[in-house]
Amino acid sequence: MSVLTPEVAPAPGRPPLRPVDDQPALTLLPLPVSQPPYDDEPGDGRHLRPVPAADRRTPVGPLRALAPLRLVPPPVEPTPAPPPARPEPPVRPVAHALVQGLLEVLAGLRPVSQLKRRTSIELYDELEERVHAQRRPSGRRPPTGAVQSLHVQQPAAGVAEVCATVRRGPRVAAVALRLELLDQRWCCTSLAGLPGGQLPA
Repeated sequence: MSVLTPEVAPAPGRPPLRPVDDQPALTLLPLPVSQPPYDDEPGDGRHLRPVPAADRRTPVGPLRALAPLRLVPPPVEPTPAPPPARPEPPVRPVAHALVQGLLEVLAGLRPVSQLKRRTSIELYDELEERVHAQRRPSGRRPPTGAVQSLHVQQPAAGVAEVCATVRRGPRVAAVALRLELLDQRWCCTSLAGLPGGQLPA
């Protein structure tokens, strides 16, 4: 059974209308790809056109009006200046008091332990052994001018070499000391001029 179109009087000079069955069948054709797929869409990417290198470097559209971007290094923080070095305490008064105290220890007027703060551990042990090994001193107090001269030389920072001339009775002797600055305090690390543990009487 065929469906006929309504009978309509054809226009003058035109053929009459034909039934619908006489029309050709409709065919679905695929549309051409007009846009590339998104990144998450499947596909082998063969339909994508590679972008020339020149186009990658040249901004398009409103980006043309922007200044080219440049990398700015992070701000460099200034290195803090080291704290100023503390001045060395004067060595001459310390050396003079140390030599005077040594004379009083040898005279039996002062215990050797009072020299512990101004001497190294090794030197203190040596002084203690020598003082205890000598004969009992006479107990005569050294005069105020027992330290007749004192020469100080500092060959390096924190190091002092001292040469002192001392008098014990009618005789004069020389004492040499080496002092080092430890924790901002002068400390005697070496002592010469005590043969046999005592100064000449």
